[in-house]
Amino acid sequence: MSVPTRAYDNPIETMMNPASIAFVGASNNLTTMGTIQCLNLVTGGYTGEVLPVHPTEPEVLGLKAYPSVDALPKTPELAVLVVPTRLVLELVEAFGRIGTKRMVIVTAGFRETGDDGRSLEQTLVERARHYGIRFLGPNCLGIVNTSNRLNITVGPVQDFDGALGIASQSGTYVAQVVSYLHRNGVALSKAISVGNEADINIVDCIEYLGADERTKAIGLYIEGIKDVGRFLETASLVSRDKPIVAQYVGGSEAGARSCASHTGAMAGPAHLYEALFEQAGVIQVESIEDVYRIGSALATQPRLKGRRIAVLTNSGGPGTAIANTCDRLGLEVPEFSPGLKERIAELIPGHASAKNPIDLTFHMDMKVLSEEIPSILFESEEVDGVIIHGIMDTGFLDLLYPAVSRFMNETKEQLFEAMSIGLDRLVAMPSTHGKPLLISSFFGLEDHCVRTFHERRIPTFDAPEKAARAMGAFLRHLEIRNRPVDRQGRIGSPPEEATAIVKRAGGAGLDEYDAKALLRSYGIPTPVEVRVSTLAAAREAARSIGFPVALKACAPEIRHKTELGLVRLGIASEDELERAYRSMSERAGVPGFIVAEMLRGERELMAGVTRHPGFPPCVVLGLGGVFAEALEDISSRFAPLSATDAHGMMDGLRSSRLLGPFRGMKAVDRVALSNILVALGRLALHFPHIAEVDLNPIIVVDGSPIVADALVVLGEGDTEKGIENAR
Repeated sequence: MSVPTRAYDNPIETMMNPASIAFVGASNNLTTMGTIQCLNLVTGGYTGEVLPVHPTEPEVLGLKAYPSVDALPKTPELAVLVVPTRLVLELVEAFGRIGTKRMVIVTAGFRETGDDGRSLEQTLVERARHYGIRFLGPNCLGIVNTSNRLNITVGPVQDFDGALGIASQSGTYVAQVVSYLHRNGVALSKAISVGNEADINIVDCIEYLGADERTKAIGLYIEGIKDVGRFLETASLVSRDKPIVAQYVGGSEAGARSCASHTGAMAGPAHLYEALFEQAGVIQVESIEDVYRIGSALATQPRLKGRRIAVLTNSGGPGTAIANTCDRLGLEVPEFSPGLKERIAELIPGHASAKNPIDLTFHMDMKVLSEEIPSILFESEEVDGVIIHGIMDTGFLDLLYPAVSRFMNETKEQLFEAMSIGLDRLVAMPSTHGKPLLISSFFGLEDHCVRTFHERRIPTFDAPEKAARAMGAFLRHLEIRNRPVDRQGRIGSPPEEATAIVKRAGGAGLDEYDAKALLRSYGIPTPVEVRVSTLAAAREAARSIGFPVALKACAPEIRHKTELGLVRLGIASEDELERAYRSMSERAGVPGFIVAEMLRGERELMAGVTRHPGFPPCVVLGLGGVFAEALEDISSRFAPLSATDAHGMMDGLRSSRLLGPFRGMKAVDRVALSNILVALGRLALHFPHIAEVDLNPIIVVDGSPIVADALVVLGEGDTEKGIENAR
């Protein structure tokens, strides 16, 4: 028995293109899951060799069956297991002994069932690694490759040679959606159900689909991500070339609970995944419908090159809805130039609008809507993309026929043949001019136009707003493609001064003075300040700095000084300083204070670092001051940050306008603020036992951000190990 010698960088490549498949779990009972999966494989057009393994049946689905793995006539490139849980380990052993290196384990009953299942899954992983086996699952529903008619799922694939690749942590969204996809004109290139991801995970799928020439866009259904750092790195690279559309469902309490029992996925708060997707260039959508429909549009249409969208409709309502949705998503629906309006006006009734949206107002000459005006729009330098609503023929005629048939001699078929619209010119326009076309129609497959659009891979949506939202995804990918390429590499070693400060703090933690010294070692600006332990020293520091000054209690255990009355601002004289010092000494009972220069600014920001299990350190930015928590205007990214990430955080704030010139105030120095955020990411990676950093407020003084107060909380961790890993 010979072992296959072909080698691939990604293990999914062999799975998608195997010369031979051993199928364990199929029989001649057409009501079992394994049999249905094998039936789809055998009858779907796959041309490779299928080798059923069955202990008693001599034939399975008309194919010669083999009583055991050892009885197989050759080493299959892929093995599929749809068997009771108790048999999985011995079958992995059997295939491992004969040299099979790829498996799809459909069988459930592992990590998703609890502690015993988790232990069994770990044994499965160890057994597979011993034999060099890479596998999908367990608890998955198989794979699809439409280019070679490979289908190892329970769903008979309806459409082939598509361009959208799907990777899903739910098997249903790969195996049981074939009818839905067909009705909506969505054709897949590849589909991968990852199940529990005990070995191959969704990041491997992104990597594979990103390199697959037939896949032009990627859709993801995500319940949780195991390796967030690798996801961020891989998706960031792939998304610059191919659009990635994702739905995440683990952000709520109920969603997270369901994910844990479904695939054993570790979910996280929704805001963390929003930040992750934004940083990775992944387009997040609300529903699985959007994954398919928007993903298919991105896979089949040319890329958008600008924001200007032409809207052409046969009704004012849909045109207005499209224009309104486009505007909210950052697209432009500009009024056309006089010359372009004049050309369009020649083709439409006098009461119709040629401005944009172009509203034909129930114009029955479909050639104008489907050919003549679209040709003008696609040729125009004023248009980057086109959305059309209202092209229809047989669907509408079918509704009218019972009424009109009394007044005509033609049969319905004759009427349909006479009135069907020719769409060859329109469907060729996107590729000819390199501009995307999206269609909105209230009809489905009963309409000849909709069927034609589906067959020719022109995305068709059942509501005007859905088409506009899809065009918004084209704009989002344009923005992702245009991001500067400045991703940080190695983060280097921490400053020597920073290492000394953190080591010196030990388990006691950092007070505000040391926290700011730590920040300064990373180039983060702070006020001029002096740590003092006597009133005389406080007076000398105030004279040196210059009144007015601020006085703060300073001790590692004091975290919220303002609430405790341990901060006095705007101290204008030595008498005020003495009164404040004595009062706070009695209140605080601490030996240390800070005398600091008063920062006078009209805007306050906050930034910091938080940590969440399973995620890299998270850097946050938002409005600062006492109302920061109430306003909840926060933007996040994961360390290490690039300057592009930092600027994206600023733009992601709802209040981002406040960073620009505002009511006589200078714009915030975005470069300086970016440097603060990037430095926070480096600091967090250098010192993994820093549990939290809170810079609040960051006062903007004449445009320059300066950290007025800082809290650094130490947790558990190994400083020496963190420093060594950073080098």
